[in-house]
Amino acid sequence: MSALYDFVIVGAGLFGAVFAHEATKRGKKCLVLERRPHTGGNIYCESREGISVHKYGAHIFHTSNKRVWDYVTSLVDFN
Repeated sequence: MSALYDFVIVGAGLFGAVFAHEATKRGKKCLVLERRPHTGGNIYCESREGISVHKYGAHIFHTSNKRVWDYVTSLVDFN
């Protein structure tokens, strides 16, 4: 009998969400458990009157690594 999931990931923060995304791309089945009503952990933003508000503080991403930049911008738009 095979397992229902290849991975059980506790927390849908940055690491958990990216790990689940990459594992799923490779054909693995993932169960992600998150206690908050949103994914992304502390990099979560919410919309207030059409304005994106950083609920847990400003999010600043720095890298000089082109491979890293290409990867993150393939997942989300930056402004």
